[in-house]
Amino acid sequence: MLAETETAVDEGDEKPSPQDGSEVYYAISDYAAAEETQISLKERDEVEVLEKMSKDWWWASVNDSIGYVPANHLSKNDPLEEGDSWQDDEYFSNYATLKLQLEMLSDKHRTLAYKSAIENAKTFIQNKVVVDLGCGTGILSMFCAKLGGAKQVYAVEASEMAEQATQLVEHNDLSGVVKVMHCRAEELEIPDKVDLIVSEWMGTLLLFELMLESVLLTRDKCLKDNGVMWPSEAELYLVPCTAPEYYGEKVAFWSDVYGFDFSPLIPLAQSEMLGRPIHNYILPHGDCLSSPVTIMRLALKTLQLQDIETTESSFKCTVTTPGTFHGFGSWFEVKFGDIPAEYDYQPVTLSTSPQHPLTHWKQDLLMVDTPLTVKPDDIIEGRIKIARNQHWRRHLKVLLTYRHISGEQSSQEFRKEYVLWR
Repeated sequence: MLAETETAVDEGDEKPSPQDGSEVYYAISDYAAAEETQISLKERDEVEVLEKMSKDWWWASVNDSIGYVPANHLSKNDPLEEGDSWQDDEYFSNYATLKLQLEMLSDKHRTLAYKSAIENAKTFIQNKVVVDLGCGTGILSMFCAKLGGAKQVYAVEASEMAEQATQLVEHNDLSGVVKVMHCRAEELEIPDKVDLIVSEWMGTLLLFELMLESVLLTRDKCLKDNGVMWPSEAELYLVPCTAPEYYGEKVAFWSDVYGFDFSPLIPLAQSEMLGRPIHNYILPHGDCLSSPVTIMRLALKTLQLQDIETTESSFKCTVTTPGTFHGFGSWFEVKFGDIPAEYDYQPVTLSTSPQHPLTHWKQDLLMVDTPLTVKPDDIIEGRIKIARNQHWRRHLKVLLTYRHISGEQSSQEFRKEYVLWR
């Protein structure tokens, strides 16, 4: 916003400096204001930040309007001028830590599912060539070599954890079979096509971090025509649920704060605390208000990159348990199949459902702003869209529209957008 003594400059000239104490940022993605005190953003909007009110919300001026903007939608650099839209330095540095590797290796349900699949498919894997993409410490590569009898395993790791994987492979006398390759999937060069690609690429809402793109690129470059992808299939589920404790701690709390009515802060609490999927949430099976529905189904052998740019699905859930509807729970399931029939292989499934042993992924929760009282035979129906951020390629946006039908009565259509994480 220009002061009275300032004048606009022509396009291409040096931009005017912000007001004293303020800073210029850029919107890295669109944002729809959820209340009057907020400002909607369009990607690449120039944002003059006047005051950083909290780590999540800043007071700013955008196109002659002043209000709150979400800090996670802003960057100091113009999105089109920033080079690392994949944030590889940050991403791979996380996987170079033992803390994250420990979390994954300690997840017995996850790790033993891969181990069981490899053991069960020994007659197929024996004397075959395997790529383990994103091998981490190399545990799946070692399973393939020692338990599956693979002839050659290419253990591909882009992070610095490749150094430790090499050490561990040598320490376990498997360096004659397992070759650790410190490179990104896009840089991978191997002499021959492979029989099996195994990878653990799944994230929040199945797709987050989009390692799946690297898996598909490796498939197209390295897999034989009759080769196998593991996981071979993946499904994402959605279910209406109740979450009274979470809603009470984050939203209802403001109704009575030590005897004072803080309810004017509830809209801000909803925007700040319910605007992202809650990952690593433990959803008790008893909190599910209906049977789950499938909202995404992927077949890894035929899936194309454009298929994961945007996925959309309608859903219709019939309430079976009375309660208060606070949002939607979500989890995924992957299958290790596609082994030719002559190998007498029984597919193995890894599920992160509340009815299965807890994994390090736990479940995800999409909270809604307006809780609704529901009873058996009520309908909650709508549509969910999961789209990749067009600049920050590892991130997602979720658009959820839904309504509640009870007998002949139908609610208004509710709409909520979530960012994961930008």
